[in-house]
Amino acid sequence: MHETGHEPRHLPTRRQFAAVISGNALEFYDFLSFSFFAVNVSRVMFPAGVPGSALLLTLMTAGAGFGARPLGAILFGLLGDKLGRRPTMLATFALMGLSAVGLALTPSYATIGVWAPICVVAFRLLQGLAAGGDVGPTTAFLAESAPPEKRGMLIALQLVAMRIGVLASGMVGLVLASLLTPEQLDAFGWRIAFGIGAAIVPLAFALRRRLDETLHLPETGPNVVTELDVRAYVVALIGVTGFLLAGAVGDYLFVFATTFLKIPVTNGYLLQMAAAGTQIVGLLLGGWLGDRIGRRQVMLGTAVLAALVSLPLFRWGIAEASLAQLAPAAALLLLMATVSAAVAYASFVEITPKRHRAGLVGIGYGVIVALTFGFTPVMLTRHIAATGDLAAPGYAFVVAALLLVVSALLTRGRAAPTMGKGQFA
Repeated sequence: MHETGHEPRHLPTRRQFAAVISGNALEFYDFLSFSFFAVNVSRVMFPAGVPGSALLLTLMTAGAGFGARPLGAILFGLLGDKLGRRPTMLATFALMGLSAVGLALTPSYATIGVWAPICVVAFRLLQGLAAGGDVGPTTAFLAESAPPEKRGMLIALQLVAMRIGVLASGMVGLVLASLLTPEQLDAFGWRIAFGIGAAIVPLAFALRRRLDETLHLPETGPNVVTELDVRAYVVALIGVTGFLLAGAVGDYLFVFATTFLKIPVTNGYLLQMAAAGTQIVGLLLGGWLGDRIGRRQVMLGTAVLAALVSLPLFRWGIAEASLAQLAPAAALLLLMATVSAAVAYASFVEITPKRHRAGLVGIGYGVIVALTFGFTPVMLTRHIAATGDLAAPGYAFVVAALLLVVSALLTRGRAAPTMGKGQFA
Protein backbone atom coordinates (compact mmCIF):
# COMPACT_ATOMS: atom_id res chain seq x y z
CA MET A 1 0.00 0.00 0.00
CA HIS A 2 1.38 3.42 -0.93
CA GLU A 3 0.50 7.08 -0.74
CA THR A 4 1.94 10.17 -2.34
CA GLY A 5 3.47 12.95 -0.23
CA HIS A 6 4.45 16.37 -1.53
CA GLU A 7 4.82 18.35 1.69
CA PRO A 8 7.92 20.55 1.90
CA ARG A 9 10.49 19.66 4.51
CA HIS A 10 13.79 20.84 5.86
CA LEU A 11 16.71 18.71 4.70
CA PRO A 12 19.71 18.27 7.01
CA THR A 13 22.91 20.08 6.10
CA ARG A 14 26.10 18.48 4.86
CA ARG A 15 27.54 19.02 8.33
CA GLN A 16 24.74 16.96 9.84
CA PHE A 17 25.27 14.18 7.32
CA ALA A 18 28.97 14.29 8.19
CA ALA A 19 28.11 14.01 11.89
CA VAL A 20 26.10 10.86 11.28
CA ILE A 21 28.76 9.29 9.08
CA SER A 22 31.72 10.19 11.30
CA GLY A 23 29.96 8.87 14.38
CA ASN A 24 29.03 5.65 12.64
CA ALA A 25 32.58 5.22 11.31
CA LEU A 26 33.98 5.65 14.82
CA GLU A 27 31.58 3.06 16.21
CA PHE A 28 32.70 0.53 13.65
CA TYR A 29 36.34 1.44 14.13
CA ASP A 30 35.96 0.39 17.76
CA PHE A 31 33.83 -2.64 16.94
CA LEU A 32 36.07 -4.02 14.17
CA SER A 33 39.36 -3.22 15.89
CA PHE A 34 38.62 -6.18 18.12
CA SER A 35 38.65 -8.52 15.13
CA PHE A 36 41.81 -7.02 13.66
CA PHE A 37 43.68 -7.32 16.97
CA ALA A 38 42.23 -10.76 17.73
CA VAL A 39 45.64 -12.46 17.61
CA ASN A 40 47.13 -9.99 20.11
CA VAL A 41 44.10 -10.04 22.40
CA SER A 42 44.16 -13.85 22.43
CA ARG A 43 47.74 -13.94 23.73
CA VAL A 44 47.08 -11.52 26.58
CA MET A 45 43.49 -11.97 27.70
CA PHE A 46 42.83 -15.72 27.30
CA PRO A 47 44.57 -18.75 28.82
CA ALA A 48 46.94 -20.67 26.55
CA GLY A 49 46.10 -24.35 26.19
CA VAL A 50 45.80 -26.39 23.03
CA PRO A 51 47.63 -24.63 20.15
CA GLY A 52 45.26 -22.20 18.52
CA SER A 53 42.69 -22.45 21.31
CA ALA A 54 43.25 -18.90 22.58
CA LEU A 55 42.74 -17.49 19.07
CA LEU A 56 39.62 -19.59 18.60
CA LEU A 57 38.25 -18.36 21.94
CA THR A 58 38.96 -14.79 20.90
CA LEU A 59 37.23 -15.28 17.56
CA MET A 60 34.27 -16.75 19.41
CA THR A 61 34.25 -13.67 21.65
CA ALA A 62 34.28 -11.49 18.53
CA GLY A 63 31.36 -13.58 17.32
CA ALA A 64 29.54 -12.97 20.61
CA GLY A 65 29.63 -9.27 19.81
CA PHE A 66 27.86 -9.96 16.55
CA GLY A 67 25.45 -12.21 18.42
CA ALA A 68 24.46 -9.31 20.65
CA ARG A 69 23.66 -7.10 17.69
CA PRO A 70 20.09 -8.41 17.14
CA LEU A 71 19.29 -7.57 20.77
CA GLY A 72 20.63 -4.07 20.30
CA ALA A 73 18.71 -3.78 17.03
CA ILE A 74 15.45 -4.77 18.72
CA LEU A 75 15.92 -2.49 21.73
CA PHE A 76 17.21 0.63 19.99
CA GLY A 77 15.28 0.05 16.77
CA LEU A 78 12.00 0.12 18.66
CA LEU A 79 13.16 3.14 20.64
CA GLY A 80 14.20 4.85 17.42
CA ASP A 81 10.69 4.40 16.00
CA LYS A 82 9.08 5.61 19.23
CA LEU A 83 11.37 8.31 20.66
CA GLY A 84 13.20 9.44 17.55
CA ARG A 85 16.37 8.82 15.55
CA ARG A 86 18.55 11.43 17.25
CA PRO A 87 18.26 10.36 20.95
CA THR A 88 18.69 6.72 19.98
CA MET A 89 21.85 7.44 18.00
CA LEU A 90 23.24 9.35 20.99
CA ALA A 91 22.52 6.42 23.33
CA THR A 92 24.19 3.81 21.14
CA PHE A 93 27.20 6.04 20.63
CA ALA A 94 27.68 6.55 24.36
CA LEU A 95 27.46 2.79 24.91
CA MET A 96 30.13 2.16 22.27
CA GLY A 97 32.42 4.70 23.92
CA LEU A 98 32.01 2.99 27.29
CA SER A 99 32.90 -0.41 25.85
CA ALA A 100 35.99 0.95 24.09
CA VAL A 101 37.28 2.44 27.34
CA GLY A 102 36.58 -0.81 29.16
CA LEU A 103 38.48 -2.94 26.65
CA ALA A 104 41.44 -0.57 26.68
CA LEU A 105 41.72 -0.68 30.49
CA THR A 106 40.96 -4.34 31.30
CA PRO A 107 44.02 -5.98 32.96
CA SER A 108 45.59 -9.07 31.41
CA TYR A 109 44.89 -12.73 32.23
CA ALA A 110 48.25 -12.91 33.99
CA THR A 111 47.13 -10.11 36.31
CA ILE A 112 43.51 -10.92 37.19
CA GLY A 113 43.08 -14.44 35.88
CA VAL A 114 39.69 -15.56 34.62
CA TRP A 115 38.20 -12.10 35.19
CA ALA A 116 40.17 -10.85 32.17
CA PRO A 117 38.28 -12.90 29.56
CA ILE A 118 35.02 -12.32 31.45
CA CYS A 119 35.49 -8.54 31.18
CA VAL A 120 36.51 -8.83 27.54
CA VAL A 121 33.35 -10.79 26.74
CA ALA A 122 31.18 -8.33 28.69
CA PHE A 123 32.57 -5.27 26.91
CA ARG A 124 32.37 -7.05 23.57
CA LEU A 125 28.69 -7.73 24.21
CA LEU A 126 28.17 -4.03 24.95
CA GLN A 127 29.89 -3.24 21.65
CA GLY A 128 27.49 -5.58 19.91
CA LEU A 129 24.45 -3.97 21.52
CA ALA A 130 25.65 -0.51 20.48
CA ALA A 131 26.62 -1.43 16.93
CA GLY A 132 23.41 -3.38 16.36
CA GLY A 133 21.29 -0.64 17.85
CA ASP A 134 22.82 2.13 15.77
CA VAL A 135 22.16 0.67 12.30
CA GLY A 136 18.38 1.08 12.20
CA PRO A 137 18.09 4.68 13.48
CA THR A 138 21.11 5.86 11.48
CA THR A 139 19.89 4.30 8.24
CA ALA A 140 16.40 5.66 8.84
CA PHE A 141 17.83 9.16 9.37
CA LEU A 142 19.77 8.99 6.10
CA ALA A 143 16.81 7.63 4.12
CA GLU A 144 14.41 10.21 5.54
CA SER A 145 16.84 13.07 4.97
CA ALA A 146 17.59 12.29 1.33
CA PRO A 147 15.70 13.51 -1.75
CA PRO A 148 14.27 10.52 -3.70
CA GLU A 149 16.67 10.87 -6.63
CA LYS A 150 19.71 10.61 -4.31
CA ARG A 151 18.37 8.18 -1.75
CA GLY A 152 20.40 5.18 -2.90
CA MET A 153 23.67 7.08 -2.66
CA LEU A 154 22.89 8.54 0.76
CA ILE A 155 21.65 5.24 2.19
CA ALA A 156 24.90 3.68 0.98
CA LEU A 157 26.75 6.14 3.21
CA GLN A 158 25.74 3.96 6.18
CA LEU A 159 27.79 1.11 4.71
CA VAL A 160 30.54 3.51 3.60
CA ALA A 161 30.89 4.69 7.19
CA MET A 162 31.46 1.12 8.33
CA ARG A 163 34.22 0.69 5.76
CA ILE A 164 35.79 4.01 6.80
CA GLY A 165 35.93 2.54 10.28
CA VAL A 166 37.67 -0.54 8.90
CA LEU A 167 40.12 1.62 6.95
CA ALA A 168 40.92 3.70 10.03
CA SER A 169 41.41 0.58 12.11
CA GLY A 170 43.77 -0.84 9.50
CA MET A 171 45.77 2.39 9.39
CA VAL A 172 46.12 2.47 13.17
CA GLY A 173 47.09 -1.21 13.20
CA LEU A 174 49.70 -0.66 10.50
CA VAL A 175 51.28 2.26 12.36
CA LEU A 176 51.34 0.36 15.64
CA ALA A 177 52.73 -2.80 14.04
CA SER A 178 55.45 -0.73 12.34
CA LEU A 179 56.49 1.17 15.46
CA LEU A 180 56.18 -1.56 18.11
CA THR A 181 57.78 -4.96 18.56
CA PRO A 182 55.47 -8.01 18.56
CA GLU A 183 55.86 -8.19 22.33
CA GLN A 184 54.89 -4.54 22.74
CA LEU A 185 51.94 -4.99 20.39
CA ASP A 186 50.69 -7.85 22.57
CA ALA A 187 51.34 -6.02 25.82
CA PHE A 188 49.82 -2.61 25.10
CA GLY A 189 49.69 -1.85 21.37
CA TRP A 190 46.16 -3.10 20.85
CA ARG A 191 45.05 -1.10 23.90
CA ILE A 192 46.28 2.08 22.21
CA ALA A 193 44.00 1.32 19.27
CA PHE A 194 40.94 1.18 21.53
CA GLY A 195 42.14 4.22 23.45
CA ILE A 196 42.25 6.27 20.25
CA GLY A 197 38.65 5.42 19.51
CA ALA A 198 37.58 6.25 23.05
CA ALA A 199 39.39 9.61 22.94
CA ILE A 200 37.44 10.74 19.86
CA VAL A 201 34.04 9.82 21.33
CA PRO A 202 33.33 13.19 23.08
CA LEU A 203 33.84 15.19 19.86
CA ALA A 204 31.70 12.88 17.73
CA PHE A 205 29.04 12.80 20.47
CA ALA A 206 28.87 16.59 20.43
CA LEU A 207 28.41 16.56 16.64
CA ARG A 208 25.53 14.10 16.89
CA ARG A 209 23.78 16.22 19.51
CA ARG A 210 23.27 18.89 16.84
CA LEU A 211 21.31 16.63 14.49
CA ASP A 212 17.74 17.46 13.51
CA GLU A 213 15.05 14.86 14.15
CA THR A 214 13.56 13.16 11.06
CA LEU A 215 10.99 10.85 12.67
CA HIS A 216 8.12 13.32 12.26
CA LEU A 217 9.08 14.69 8.85
CA PRO A 218 6.58 13.77 6.10
CA GLU A 219 7.76 11.24 3.52
CA THR A 220 8.16 12.58 -0.03
CA GLY A 221 8.42 10.94 -3.41
CA PRO A 222 6.09 9.38 -5.97
CA ASN A 223 5.55 6.10 -4.16
CA VAL A 224 5.78 6.24 -0.37
CA VAL A 225 5.47 2.87 1.41
CA THR A 226 2.95 2.83 4.25
CA GLU A 227 2.44 -0.92 4.77
CA LEU A 228 5.02 -3.70 4.94
CA ASP A 229 5.13 -6.15 2.04
CA VAL A 230 6.37 -9.31 3.79
CA ARG A 231 7.42 -11.02 0.57
CA ALA A 232 9.47 -8.03 -0.53
CA TYR A 233 11.06 -7.84 2.93
CA VAL A 234 12.11 -11.51 2.82
CA VAL A 235 13.48 -11.17 -0.72
CA ALA A 236 15.44 -8.11 0.35
CA LEU A 237 16.84 -10.01 3.35
CA ILE A 238 18.24 -12.64 0.99
CA GLY A 239 20.21 -9.89 -0.72
CA VAL A 240 21.31 -8.49 2.63
CA THR A 241 22.53 -11.97 3.60
CA GLY A 242 24.56 -12.16 0.41
CA PHE A 243 26.40 -8.90 0.81
CA LEU A 244 26.95 -9.36 4.56
CA LEU A 245 28.42 -12.81 3.96
CA ALA A 246 30.84 -11.29 1.46
CA GLY A 247 31.68 -8.57 3.98
CA ALA A 248 32.30 -11.12 6.72
CA VAL A 249 34.70 -13.03 4.48
CA GLY A 250 36.43 -9.79 3.52
CA ASP A 251 36.97 -8.82 7.17
CA TYR A 252 38.25 -12.34 7.89
CA LEU A 253 41.01 -12.04 5.29
CA PHE A 254 43.35 -10.30 7.76
CA VAL A 255 43.28 -13.24 10.17
CA PHE A 256 43.33 -15.68 7.24
CA ALA A 257 46.37 -14.06 5.62
CA THR A 258 48.44 -13.68 8.77
CA THR A 259 47.51 -17.04 10.30
CA PHE A 260 47.32 -19.46 7.38
CA LEU A 261 49.29 -17.78 4.60
CA LYS A 262 51.94 -16.50 7.07
CA ILE A 263 51.86 -13.04 5.53
CA PRO A 264 53.59 -10.50 7.82
CA VAL A 265 51.27 -8.55 10.08
CA THR A 266 52.20 -5.22 8.48
CA ASN A 267 51.27 -6.62 5.06
CA GLY A 268 48.04 -7.92 6.58
CA TYR A 269 47.08 -4.39 7.58
CA LEU A 270 47.94 -3.15 4.09
CA LEU A 271 45.64 -5.86 2.73
CA GLN A 272 42.83 -4.77 5.02
CA MET A 273 43.27 -1.11 4.13
CA ALA A 274 43.26 -1.88 0.39
CA ALA A 275 40.13 -3.97 0.82
CA ALA A 276 38.38 -1.26 2.82
CA GLY A 277 39.32 1.41 0.28
CA THR A 278 38.00 -0.73 -2.55
CA GLN A 279 34.75 -1.34 -0.68
CA ILE A 280 34.23 2.40 -0.19
CA VAL A 281 34.62 2.92 -3.94
CA GLY A 282 32.27 0.02 -4.70
CA LEU A 283 29.58 1.26 -2.32
CA LEU A 284 29.63 4.78 -3.70
CA LEU A 285 29.59 3.44 -7.26
CA GLY A 286 26.73 1.08 -6.47
CA GLY A 287 24.70 3.81 -4.81
CA TRP A 288 25.25 6.15 -7.75
CA LEU A 289 24.42 3.53 -10.38
CA GLY A 290 21.35 2.35 -8.49
CA ASP A 291 19.94 5.87 -8.46
CA ARG A 292 20.43 6.21 -12.22
CA ILE A 293 20.02 2.75 -13.74
CA GLY A 294 17.89 0.88 -11.22
CA ARG A 295 18.53 -1.24 -8.12
CA ARG A 296 17.66 -4.63 -9.60
CA GLN A 297 19.66 -4.27 -12.81
CA VAL A 298 22.86 -3.25 -11.04
CA MET A 299 22.60 -5.96 -8.38
CA LEU A 300 21.86 -8.74 -10.86
CA GLY A 301 24.65 -7.84 -13.26
CA THR A 302 27.41 -7.53 -10.66
CA ALA A 303 26.24 -10.58 -8.68
CA VAL A 304 26.24 -12.85 -11.75
CA LEU A 305 29.75 -11.71 -12.61
CA ALA A 306 30.90 -12.32 -9.04
CA ALA A 307 29.40 -15.82 -8.98
CA LEU A 308 31.34 -16.74 -12.13
CA VAL A 309 34.77 -15.37 -11.24
CA SER A 310 35.04 -15.40 -7.43
CA LEU A 311 36.50 -18.87 -6.92
CA PRO A 312 39.14 -18.80 -9.70
CA LEU A 313 40.07 -15.25 -8.72
CA PHE A 314 40.53 -16.22 -5.07
CA ARG A 315 42.55 -19.31 -5.98
CA TRP A 316 44.84 -17.10 -8.03
CA GLY A 317 45.12 -14.66 -5.13
CA ILE A 318 46.38 -17.26 -2.67
CA ALA A 319 48.58 -19.20 -5.10
CA GLU A 320 51.82 -17.47 -4.07
CA ALA A 321 50.83 -16.62 -0.48
CA SER A 322 51.92 -13.04 -1.10
CA LEU A 323 50.38 -9.61 -0.73
CA ALA A 324 51.16 -8.86 -4.38
CA GLN A 325 48.51 -11.34 -5.56
CA LEU A 326 46.13 -11.54 -2.62
CA ALA A 327 45.54 -7.76 -2.41
CA PRO A 328 44.33 -7.24 -6.01
CA ALA A 329 42.28 -10.43 -5.88
CA ALA A 330 40.59 -9.35 -2.66
CA ALA A 331 40.05 -5.85 -4.04
CA LEU A 332 38.26 -7.14 -7.13
CA LEU A 333 36.17 -9.61 -5.14
CA LEU A 334 35.06 -6.94 -2.70
CA LEU A 335 34.46 -4.36 -5.43
CA MET A 336 31.89 -6.64 -7.05
CA ALA A 337 30.34 -7.48 -3.70
CA THR A 338 30.01 -3.89 -2.57
CA VAL A 339 28.49 -2.57 -5.79
CA SER A 340 25.77 -5.17 -5.24
CA ALA A 341 25.65 -4.37 -1.53
CA ALA A 342 24.84 -0.70 -2.06
CA VAL A 343 21.79 -1.39 -4.20
CA ALA A 344 20.64 -4.36 -2.14
CA TYR A 345 20.75 -2.32 1.06
CA ALA A 346 18.97 0.67 -0.50
CA SER A 347 16.19 -1.60 -1.75
CA PHE A 348 15.95 -3.21 1.69
CA VAL A 349 15.48 0.18 3.35
CA GLU A 350 13.01 1.42 0.74
CA ILE A 351 10.50 -1.37 1.28
CA THR A 352 10.07 -0.50 4.98
CA PRO A 353 7.28 1.88 6.12
CA LYS A 354 8.61 4.88 8.01
CA ARG A 355 6.82 4.23 11.30
CA HIS A 356 8.62 0.87 11.64
CA ARG A 357 11.78 1.61 9.61
CA ALA A 358 14.42 1.79 12.36
CA GLY A 359 13.15 -1.46 13.87
CA LEU A 360 12.65 -3.41 10.65
CA VAL A 361 15.98 -2.34 9.14
CA GLY A 362 17.95 -2.72 12.37
CA ILE A 363 16.48 -6.07 13.37
CA GLY A 364 16.72 -7.64 9.92
CA TYR A 365 20.25 -6.38 9.41
CA GLY A 366 21.29 -7.27 12.96
CA VAL A 367 20.08 -10.86 12.76
CA ILE A 368 21.90 -11.46 9.47
CA VAL A 369 25.06 -9.77 10.77
CA ALA A 370 24.99 -12.04 13.82
CA LEU A 371 24.78 -15.13 11.63
CA THR A 372 27.31 -14.09 8.98
CA PHE A 373 29.96 -12.12 10.88
CA GLY A 374 29.51 -14.16 14.04
CA PHE A 375 29.87 -17.64 12.57
CA THR A 376 31.82 -17.18 9.33
CA PRO A 377 35.28 -16.57 10.87
CA VAL A 378 34.92 -19.48 13.28
CA MET A 379 33.57 -21.85 10.62
CA LEU A 380 36.24 -20.95 8.09
CA THR A 381 39.00 -21.24 10.69
CA ARG A 382 37.80 -24.66 11.81
CA HIS A 383 37.34 -25.86 8.22
CA ILE A 384 40.79 -24.75 7.10
CA ALA A 385 42.44 -26.18 10.22
CA ALA A 386 40.68 -29.53 9.70
CA THR A 387 41.08 -29.88 5.92
CA GLY A 388 43.94 -27.61 4.91
CA ASP A 389 41.74 -26.23 2.10
CA LEU A 390 42.87 -22.62 1.78
CA ALA A 391 40.25 -21.90 -0.91
CA ALA A 392 37.45 -21.96 1.67
CA PRO A 393 36.94 -18.15 1.66
CA GLY A 394 36.57 -18.34 -2.12
CA TYR A 395 33.67 -20.77 -1.76
CA ALA A 396 32.02 -18.36 0.68
CA PHE A 397 32.35 -15.51 -1.84
CA VAL A 398 30.55 -17.66 -4.43
CA VAL A 399 27.71 -18.44 -2.01
CA ALA A 400 27.37 -14.72 -1.25
CA ALA A 401 27.13 -13.87 -4.95
CA LEU A 402 24.51 -16.57 -5.55
CA LEU A 403 22.35 -15.20 -2.74
CA LEU A 404 22.47 -11.77 -4.38
CA VAL A 405 21.52 -13.31 -7.73
CA VAL A 406 18.53 -15.07 -6.16
CA SER A 407 17.41 -11.85 -4.48
CA ALA A 408 17.66 -9.87 -7.72
CA LEU A 409 15.77 -12.54 -9.70
CA LEU A 410 12.96 -12.64 -7.16
CA THR A 411 12.65 -8.86 -7.07
CA ARG A 412 9.58 -7.37 -8.68
CA GLY A 413 11.05 -4.04 -9.65
CA ARG A 414 10.60 -1.51 -12.42
CA ALA A 415 13.42 0.00 -14.39
CA ALA A 416 13.47 3.54 -13.07
CA PRO A 417 15.86 4.12 -10.20
CA THR A 418 14.19 6.47 -7.73
CA MET A 419 12.19 5.68 -4.59
CA GLY A 420 9.22 3.53 -5.50
CA LYS A 421 10.59 2.85 -9.00
CA GLY A 422 13.83 0.96 -8.53
CA GLN A 423 12.91 -0.49 -5.15
CA PHE A 424 11.70 -3.94 -4.18
CA ALA A 425 7.97 -3.72 -4.70
